[in-house]
Amino acid sequence: MSKTVEIALAMNYANPFVRKAVEGIARYTFHRGNWRFFAPHGAPEVTLAELSEWKGGGVIGMLDRQSVSGLRKRGIPAVNIFGRFSELPETSVVVDNQEIARMAAEYFIHKGIRRFAITGRRVFGDATLKYQAYLGTLAEYGFQCLELKSRQAIQNLGAEIQTLEGDGPVGVFATEDPVGRVVIDACSDHDLRVPEEVSVLGVNNDLFACEMLHPQMSSIELSPERIGWQAAKMLDELMQGGRPPEEPVRISPERIVERHSTDLVAVGDRVVGDALRFIRDHAHQSILVDDVARAVHVARRTLEHKFRNLLCITVHDSIRRERIARACRLLKETDMLVEELAESCGYTTRERFNQAFRTETGTTPSGYRKRYRFTD
Repeated sequence: MSKTVEIALAMNYANPFVRKAVEGIARYTFHRGNWRFFAPHGAPEVTLAELSEWKGGGVIGMLDRQSVSGLRKRGIPAVNIFGRFSELPETSVVVDNQEIARMAAEYFIHKGIRRFAITGRRVFGDATLKYQAYLGTLAEYGFQCLELKSRQAIQNLGAEIQTLEGDGPVGVFATEDPVGRVVIDACSDHDLRVPEEVSVLGVNNDLFACEMLHPQMSSIELSPERIGWQAAKMLDELMQGGRPPEEPVRISPERIVERHSTDLVAVGDRVVGDALRFIRDHAHQSILVDDVARAVHVARRTLEHKFRNLLCITVHDSIRRERIARACRLLKETDMLVEELAESCGYTTRERFNQAFRTETGTTPSGYRKRYRFTD
């Protein structure tokens, strides 16, 4: 029987991301079987000060380089899960902030939005990496972006967005859900319609922040459980004498959870809007580009031209994205066989499904399921 190892969690449970990450740690603990958590106050939540004399096996938490180094000198391995430190410890498992920003920018672009804003780098914590990556992605597509530098600027949203050129709604990327709520409240104060005039996307998909307001807010769902699992796995390897990684492990966000605050498509073009709705409703069937064109009563060439100009993608790309988004949900949430799942997503053969899935996600369906189902 393996010896029990005491683990400390140095983190703040008031943070919704942390609470979800702890669920991933707990799942790994069940898998490992011999971990016990240091809980001097009844809950496994401690401060670094409380670990000054502690002699346990390892620590997972919101740990900067100095903290990790100090613990290591005492012979205690430690893994950080907090991604906002300017210099991350090598033993870190964190969300990929640059990928979050790229996902947000491309999401707005593919909805037809052509005017953009982002909440300031330090309105809610340090969002520099997201800020830089968001602006960089927009620049790749030829777009500029307004920075709402402060809460005052957000609360003066009506005047701020008047400085933007062009027509149509403004896509506001709120770098955290709480600041997204401030944006939506400011829209209400200025009689700006959401999403018709201002489309708002948050980060973290905290249900308390996103759903307890009107309109409800779309948000990027991160991978906190997976981060917790991977952090626990890394700590386990370190405690068994494994070498520290050469650089932090960055985990991609999972998906965008759409709610009313971004519920618009193909701004200013009814044909493309109708086409996207048709694709959303029928992508699980074996539809082709010609089927979409017939459904919206335009020539295929006309529809392709509109998609490229408004959304920067082809009609075929849009069908594939909708199908693979459905496939990703099914891979994570069900135990369907891949052959059965492929058919339910509109593919006639597993080979075509595999090819489309790899094109969209960079991995295989089996690899994706393994990554998101917390297996070794």
